[in-house]
Amino acid sequence: MTDARTLLAAVLGLLLGAVCLAAPGAVVRVQTAGRRPPGRDGEYGTDAVPDRWRRLVQALGVGLVAAGGYFGYAALGLG
Repeated sequence: MTDARTLLAAVLGLLLGAVCLAAPGAVVRVQTAGRRPPGRDGEYGTDAVPDRWRRLVQALGVGLVAAGGYFGYAALGLG
């Protein structure tokens, strides 16, 4: 019998990882919503996310996909 919590952890990890890989800029903007930028000298209307933060979110997404895959592998009893 499949443990529902482990299977849910697998699905959640895979979904969050896919979102982090597909739209890292959106993830950063959502996490920093409501915070004032340190420098207000940018051009009006620009919403640039530094590449460093994008790469960090993508690395987190790879980790989440790997963890979700592991939990799915364990939940389905393949291991």
